[in-house]
Amino acid sequence: MSARELVRDWLPPAVLRATRQLGGKLPRFAGQFASWSEAEAASSGYSAAAILERVVAGTRAVVAGEAAYERDGMLFERPDLPFPLLSALLRAATAHTGELRVIDFGGSLGSTYRQCRPFLDHLKRVDWTVIEQAGFVAAGQEFVSAELRFAGALSEVPPASPPAVLLASSVLQYLEDPYAILREVSASPAIRHLVIDRTPMGEQAHDRLCVQHVPKFIYDASYPCRIFSRTHLLAQLGAPWRLVCDFLSPRTRPMACLSSSAA
Repeated sequence: MSARELVRDWLPPAVLRATRQLGGKLPRFAGQFASWSEAEAASSGYSAAAILERVVAGTRAVVAGEAAYERDGMLFERPDLPFPLLSALLRAATAHTGELRVIDFGGSLGSTYRQCRPFLDHLKRVDWTVIEQAGFVAAGQEFVSAELRFAGALSEVPPASPPAVLLASSVLQYLEDPYAILREVSASPAIRHLVIDRTPMGEQAHDRLCVQHVPKFIYDASYPCRIFSRTHLLAQLGAPWRLVCDFLSPRTRPMACLSSSAA
């Protein structure tokens, strides 16, 4: 282990976050806007085609064994294992005799699937469907397997057994109306577990609409983003769900929350 890695491991999280922020290595959230359209007007946007091209190249490298995992087109030499998420998935699988069915909303080309898959070997069955934009769905056909597939909407996922885990990882904050998606999820009899991961939340009374600036070493872009009010989000989820646990996402500032159906 290098001296730099030792320093990183021993620094308090707050100091480490501030250091990364000053160095441009963390996203920056700016402004407070009255509407999504105002936040959109204050952002630069991004090149969807360029990002997709990077993600496809990164995914190919991971599949070929040239990198441990990929996130937003960036390659990493060491695995970054999402243990709170794995705990949630394994909990759902034990509730359904070792079978795990995941609907990964906004799951890129299966980045989280590949991160988690080594810890799911002993399950009886794994079925993972990524819901994505049309360009990603088309590109994803290169990576389809017996376990992994891609679809353009929740309505395209056929009803199946066992009941599914809906995974929303770093996606709800970028939607103009995330609550419409959550209502659709809550109304689906096929979804019995909900994991909201890598999602910024705070203790404020209302959601904050802002602009997220991406670190330039990833790509030069900014876009509208929502910092959720945790209490408002849980209130909107309502009676169909009960909170099993909440936790801080590893290496990040945002709060994440795990929910499961009361049934």
